[in-house]
Amino acid sequence: MNKIVFVVLLIVFSVKVLASDPNVDQARSSLQVIKALTPWPWEEPVTPILDDYLAAEFDQYQGRAKSLYMVDELKMHKWGQSITEFTVLAELLYTFQSEDYQEENRLAFESALADLDLFRQELNDLLYPYVPGYNLKQHNLVRHFDGEGIVIGVFDLFDPVRLQEQREQNPNIEAEVQFGDPITFLHGNTVIDIILDIAPKATIVPISTESKTYNEAMAYMRSRDDISVINMSRAFHITNDQLDPEFSGHLSHILQSKIFTKSIGNTGTDLNGENTDVRKRLGLPPLGSFFTYDLDLIKAFLLQNQGMPGSQNLMFAINLQPFSDEVSLTATVPGYNELAINRSFAISGDAVYSASSQNFESGSSFAAPQLAAVSALLLDAADHYGYSRGEAVPMVVQALQGTARHSHLGANNTGLGFVDAHKALVELIRSRRGPKYIH
Repeated sequence: MNKIVFVVLLIVFSVKVLASDPNVDQARSSLQVIKALTPWPWEEPVTPILDDYLAAEFDQYQGRAKSLYMVDELKMHKWGQSITEFTVLAELLYTFQSEDYQEENRLAFESALADLDLFRQELNDLLYPYVPGYNLKQHNLVRHFDGEGIVIGVFDLFDPVRLQEQREQNPNIEAEVQFGDPITFLHGNTVIDIILDIAPKATIVPISTESKTYNEAMAYMRSRDDISVINMSRAFHITNDQLDPEFSGHLSHILQSKIFTKSIGNTGTDLNGENTDVRKRLGLPPLGSFFTYDLDLIKAFLLQNQGMPGSQNLMFAINLQPFSDEVSLTATVPGYNELAINRSFAISGDAVYSASSQNFESGSSFAAPQLAAVSALLLDAADHYGYSRGEAVPMVVQALQGTARHSHLGANNTGLGFVDAHKALVELIRSRRGPKYIH
């Protein structure tokens, strides 16, 4: 009996050691060091986070109630990102000091940054079990399929150091294909994290470009016959304030044989630039996003390609709040554009954890790769059930669009509704084998 008690105590103690509580006093002390050494000239976002953490009543909640408290009420998924943004700017301000000053204080400064970053990681570790997972009804699909043999082009921007780490961990990620001199950005690495989290055996082709070589990248993706799915968490290409005609031509051709998933945007408006229902209800002003120009490009492409072969293979992702019960405050929605409604899905891209940034990310950029990953799994299933490549792409799109779960928020906010990967799989099998239904 004593031996059993000892083992239980040892396990409890070990778990406690591994899951250490965030050290607020150390974080506050480190914050003051950083502010003094930069010197920091403005209000900063970290002190309110420390105060909110100390005031939080975590022990008053359990289960889903605790998830709602931590995510919906405290919005803890935004804390890590705020701390990261603070430290990045602090490091920049530090470089403005003289070289002698930097060298003299380097140890103290770097130690304080490390302590504050440790606090950020501990916060995220504390939150992680309480953040909702993917809400795609994908559980039955991922039990049987993993995306092996399906090639996904990720049209984005990447941090090459992190990409190399990802490639070492995942041999199914190809080398980055660059056009021109694109900027370094961790955004695409997070997109890859999300896709492989859902479809771990899919082959990933990272493709990056600067503005002036956009069409070269499009031509490359068009020429890769092995690519079945392309995820684009970037804006369409603009020339002279209009949709670039060469870009439009490449995309039209791509859609004849490939699935193309795209983030619809993060403007807080519909495609006509009108404030979303949720922002109106809360009395929030327009967001004023830099990327509002993409809305007109999307509308122009949809209008130009209405009824064209493959046009339905373009699918948009609308960003929802973490529990999928409301549109994100920054989300772009279709509004009353029927062409957009009929190819848009509502997917939670808020509070998606990224191993690359080690933070919870938010935005339709992180909803779209979920749609791309489910499409890849369904293409894997289609291959298993004997569909040819030419049959599989339109059948997968049709299955996804035909089985989407409608939302009470309305089609103007959520398009076709929520992805139902299980019903889409059933629809694929039924179409291949006849009316026989499987559960």
